[in-house]
Amino acid sequence: MQKVAREAVREYIERRSRRELLDEVLDEQLPRYAEALERLGR
Repeated sequence: MQKVAREAVREYIERRSRRELLDEVLDEQLPRYAEALERLGR
């Protein structure tokens, strides 16, 4: 039972960390490419 709980916590932390990293990258990079993305969307 402890092993299952530990694995669940480990997976939660890994998912959370990846989500935070993705959010950080998007916050930094989207403004940088906003003009190009706008042109592509036309």
